[in-house]
Amino acid sequence: MKKLLPLIALFFLFSALPCNGSAVREIEWKDLIPELPPQDNPLTGLSEQEVGFIEWIIYLREFLPEEVTEENKEYHDEMNEALPELKEKGIDVDKIIAERQYRNSAVNKNLDGKAIKLAGYLLPLNLSGNAVTDFLLVPYVGACIHAPPPPQNQIVHAVTATPTDFEIDELFKPVSVTGRLKAKSLSKELFLVDGSSDIYIGYSMSVDRIEEYRP
Repeated sequence: MKKLLPLIALFFLFSALPCNGSAVREIEWKDLIPELPPQDNPLTGLSEQEVGFIEWIIYLREFLPEEVTEENKEYHDEMNEALPELKEKGIDVDKIIAERQYRNSAVNKNLDGKAIKLAGYLLPLNLSGNAVTDFLLVPYVGACIHAPPPPQNQIVHAVTATPTDFEIDELFKPVSVTGRLKAKSLSKELFLVDGSSDIYIGYSMSVDRIEEYRP
């Protein structure tokens, strides 16, 4: 029996490794965000109403199309009136946006090249019938569809060599994805029912396995 113990130990050791020989680390979405220097909040001390208004102007500045049309002229006028007034009060909207973009795009280099397992929601990019090989893994239901996408470092572009069966109602079911992660920024065009949009992504993954998520 003593001679069998080392063999049993080796069996459990290698059964815990994927086929490429690397231990799989189960991570959470927060692990994709690197440690960054602390940031002072430029909106500290303002009322809830003031913060709400400034966040609205930030949203317009970041996502309002540059072309002025009859439909969006009112929003352009509101934004253009507010920007200089806020700057006089020491609130630089463009600086706030730049800082947020920097933090949202920063990736955790410690995970680069690692075999990981991450739970999230699957958003197909390449769907042939019911088979998906190319998708985004996102942290919450509906991300990237009708609302501004999550930060870059909260989106994973995943590719699997083996097509996976996928039904449209599975958009609302979490999955666990295992594969090798790459900290690599890229963009993808996402085609929707009401048009298309460029999505900026912080990570890519070569997928080994997709499973139903089990807490």
